[in-house]
Amino acid sequence: MCTAIRNGRLFGRTLDLEFSYGEGVVLLPRNAPYRFRFETPADPPLAILGTAYCYGGVPLFYDAMNESGLAAAALNFPGLAVYQPYCKGACNLASFEVIPYLLRSCRTVSAVRERLREVRVTADAVSDEIPVTPLHWLIADRDGAITVEPTAEGLRVFENPFGVLTNAPDFRYHVAHLSEFLHLTPDPPENRLLPEISLPTLSRGMGAIGLPGDFSSQSRFVRAVYAKRHTEGAESAVERFFHVMDTVKVPRGCVRTEEGRAVFTVYTSCMDLEALTYSFTTEACREIRSVSMDRAMPDGDTAITFPMAGKRR
Repeated sequence: MCTAIRNGRLFGRTLDLEFSYGEGVVLLPRNAPYRFRFETPADPPLAILGTAYCYGGVPLFYDAMNESGLAAAALNFPGLAVYQPYCKGACNLASFEVIPYLLRSCRTVSAVRERLREVRVTADAVSDEIPVTPLHWLIADRDGAITVEPTAEGLRVFENPFGVLTNAPDFRYHVAHLSEFLHLTPDPPENRLLPEISLPTLSRGMGAIGLPGDFSSQSRFVRAVYAKRHTEGAESAVERFFHVMDTVKVPRGCVRTEEGRAVFTVYTSCMDLEALTYSFTTEACREIRSVSMDRAMPDGDTAITFPMAGKRR
């Protein structure tokens, strides 16, 4: 359960799980090594800043941006993701390698779109201890966004004018589902039932009656599109972005797994693709904390991890 949003120069996501892996904000500088199973990224590679769980010294990125302002987020795509076997002559990437490979190699969404023509996402796992996760991706820059979904026919790439992605069903379903909510408005509703009779408006907010409030992926998609379109105020664009993300956050205990474990929003991120600043909040700390790529030495040769746990020191 996750939601990703691109809004102009800002890009971010929620990570909704029943536990935290102990992830942190990781800077992967230009000269820091990242070993891929089959491929070698562009030389010289681009610096990356994002949230990752480091396993055996390898950052497994949930979301990230690079120094050119290209960003990507991986979201769970259960029951629908189809990975493919290794194919000689293709660009073979394990699912956990898609974000670091594209961000190390590409500067724009247009470049990603071209690179994906050669990509096959394989079913290789990180290790025996970490199973393969079914994923799809929202990839964006300051000019637009695409959705990338692995299918039996290969990768399908969709233009995403909404700048929103959640989980299964697939992207085409979410687009079709939006047509059921064409009536939504932040304005008072217009009396089209009996326009010749004056009927009272019982409450503010009635123009948005029908906006889904549950935590399913299809409902969060609609809610994110609506909130992104209409949210105003806040002292800064970053703060306003976090207000939008608040509309799709999952309070602990409101959703449970089949085993009875409480799902919650582990963290929320916001990447400024111009300032190259990665901001985040966590369930334990609602204060917005930030890491700037400029201040984090992108020319280095060693990955740097900034812990997300706890409060600002």
